[in-house]
Amino acid sequence: MSSYNFLSTVEFCKLRRVVGNLKSSNAGLVLSQSLANIVAIANLMPYLMDVMEEKLPKAAATAIIRMGITAIMAIGGSYLSDAYIGRYNTVLCSTIIYVTGLSLLAVAASPKHSSRHIITFQIGLFLIACGKAGQSPMLKDFGADQLKSGREEDNDYEIKKRVAIWWCMGATMGAFVGIILLLVAEGNQRWNLVYGLLAVTMSLAIGMFISGKPFYRYVEPCGSVLSCVSHVFVAAFLNRHLEFPLNVSQFNHGSGNELLPHTDGLRFLDKAAIMESLSTDPTEQENKWRHRTVTEVEETKLLIRMLPMWTTFLLYGLVNSLGSTFFLQQGSNMNRRLHHFKVPLPLFLLFTRYVSGQITWLNMRLSKNFPTLKQVMNPTRRIGIGMLFGVLCCSVASSVEAKRLNIVKQYNRQNKPKDTLPISVFWLLPQFLLLGAMDGFTYPGVKDFFYDQVPKSMRNFGPSFTASMMGVGSLLSVVVIAVIDKITSQGGRPSWFADTTNKSRLDYYYQTLTVLSYINLIFYAFVASKYTYTTPNAGNEPNVNIGDTMSF
Repeated sequence: MSSYNFLSTVEFCKLRRVVGNLKSSNAGLVLSQSLANIVAIANLMPYLMDVMEEKLPKAAATAIIRMGITAIMAIGGSYLSDAYIGRYNTVLCSTIIYVTGLSLLAVAASPKHSSRHIITFQIGLFLIACGKAGQSPMLKDFGADQLKSGREEDNDYEIKKRVAIWWCMGATMGAFVGIILLLVAEGNQRWNLVYGLLAVTMSLAIGMFISGKPFYRYVEPCGSVLSCVSHVFVAAFLNRHLEFPLNVSQFNHGSGNELLPHTDGLRFLDKAAIMESLSTDPTEQENKWRHRTVTEVEETKLLIRMLPMWTTFLLYGLVNSLGSTFFLQQGSNMNRRLHHFKVPLPLFLLFTRYVSGQITWLNMRLSKNFPTLKQVMNPTRRIGIGMLFGVLCCSVASSVEAKRLNIVKQYNRQNKPKDTLPISVFWLLPQFLLLGAMDGFTYPGVKDFFYDQVPKSMRNFGPSFTASMMGVGSLLSVVVIAVIDKITSQGGRPSWFADTTNKSRLDYYYQTLTVLSYINLIFYAFVASKYTYTTPNAGNEPNVNIGDTMSF
């Protein structure tokens, strides 16, 4: 009897782990999220202009702000997860917010487009942006937690690779189903039913996610990098009256396995690590708002020293936002027929993500098989190559748009934005190809750069921090568009950004971005040459996977 109980216990444990690992893939959430990405997010710009009949500048600003909020708020989701509520609760709450946003889109998708429907639609978009910000990054980390056994021999690289495979499978399935659903929506214009179906699908995915709760492995919140940074600044301010010690050994070095040595730069932060010798109260000496360790101070210094490099990545975020906005809208009135098939515009974004993913995968394979190539194609050089592709992307986009506008003028279609032009939509492929090449080199390069330059304790913060910087870059495009619109419309001249793409001069805007991207590339080369690099630990694999290229 005891033998039977023992075997039953062993089999139950195995079954428990298998079921937990299967549910850890969270295929339902990944698939439903990818489905919403295609139908509700990637197709947002064409929907705003063709269905809601918004003007080009307003539609572009709406789509870009949505992207920016999602990217910037990822850092907030990471903070809440690491410091307070954990990854499971973060994924659950953010997905519920996501479903609420999709439900509001379903309610607002009415042919009337009254002010009430428009406000409801905008609130729905904001909730979707907030939900996506907390769901996407935490879902990957939560899935990785389920594949860990808790033993030291766990291979982080293999775990991340398995998560990437599951993520790409779910995202690919969701994307293809989304394309089919989008074709149906464009055919009968029943957008309320389509958005409602997205909300129902994600609601079912939430049910699947909750059903696996007894089998999940949970990682308790243990504090965030943001908390540490804020504590260092507050402690440095509170200790500003203290004198610097004569010897570095008099700083509070703390204890642990990964201690950072003291550096001389940014000395005002060193006061956060000064211990007040007159205080004998242990509680006072352990006050986190007054006393930090040298390691925590040095981690804060590392982030500050990266700021000049981060500023050069802002224009990458600006150029990257073109794919989901102006590039798609260019193709809205081009000939989208391929035999008897009407090509959905978000398919070009999938093509971009495919190119990006293939470049990322190829770079990982070559670096693994040829270690010398890994040293040559370091993150800094890959970022530079990606920025060069950004310059080429804007230049090619300007030439294609000039050709499209010539056809608009030739056939007198300036005031007929919904009439199909006699030019194939596949003229846009080169600029989407170059956009994918830029993303495939730059985004993983930025993440690898962060991974190499910070200690192990800060690496989990890298993806959210990187996404937030890109979000700031995408929001920068709203400012650039507003400035260009004001300058070009002076003196009664027509603005580069008119009500429709047929009346606008996006080719001039792309030329401006070409020049700005080239200047930014030169500035990046200068900053990269002056940056003081730390030597990455041997044997560590970067926190990058192909799944990172599958989001919009």
